[in-house]
Amino acid sequence: MEQTRVIDYSQFHSRLRIPGRLHLDTPLRIGAGGLPGATEVDLPVIKDAAQRPFIPGSSFKGAFRAHLESILRVFNNEFACGTLTDGVRCISQERINRWKSEYRDNAAGLSDKLLQETCWTCRVFGAPWLASKVLFKDMPVAPETWFGRYQERSGVGIDRDTETAGDKLLYATEAVPAGTEFEFEMMVENAGDLEQGLILLGIQEVARGQMTLGGARSRGLGWVHLNVKWDEAYRIDRTSLRHFLITGKGQPLADENARKKLVEDFLREVGGVHA
Repeated sequence: MEQTRVIDYSQFHSRLRIPGRLHLDTPLRIGAGGLPGATEVDLPVIKDAAQRPFIPGSSFKGAFRAHLESILRVFNNEFACGTLTDGVRCISQERINRWKSEYRDNAAGLSDKLLQETCWTCRVFGAPWLASKVLFKDMPVAPETWFGRYQERSGVGIDRDTETAGDKLLYATEAVPAGTEFEFEMMVENAGDLEQGLILLGIQEVARGQMTLGGARSRGLGWVHLNVKWDEAYRIDRTSLRHFLITGKGQPLADENARKKLVEDFLREVGGVHA
């Protein structure tokens, strides 16, 4: 794997910023949880203090990571954490405890060992032993696309024994209408070029509408696509940090060929592109 040296966030190494608009191709449902009030639907969506919908950054991050993991497992099961059948993380607690004993007088050696043994997705998205390099802001609704109305859908629970509608199992769900848009922004801190290629691969998938989000996806909800503002996206590394601190301008990501090269370099590393 690339970048075997430890990056402990005590120094700046790199930054990748990608803004955009997330467009709902179908209604979206991200549940609020808890008990609804007397005048609410049975299953409301999550809202801000002004009762407007928003998408938690954690919800998008979870879907984004899971989508990338499913792709990485095509090339090698060890590139992502566990599988649906074994549920084992790339590094078990037993192995961590053993290494802590072996490296008890060598903290840097322990950090280096953990980094080298960690799978691609944990290195980028974080694990109990490693901080995430990817930050997603909560996504507020774009005001000009929001008209203050939610879509309500009725549903009924099915009795699995009789295969008929269950008694007193009628419920109402709430969803954000199709066509609504949300402000998107992600930041990637201290990632190497190959890790940035992995991130851009995921962004490319969302831009093409290949990732779904939220609940009730098997019923047609949650289809989205991302309109990336590439003219506002940028990269910074240690050599360009001084310029960024003075001007606020990073290295532009508007060059499609440059982005494509980062993705291809990553896929070549994991065996998805052959020279």
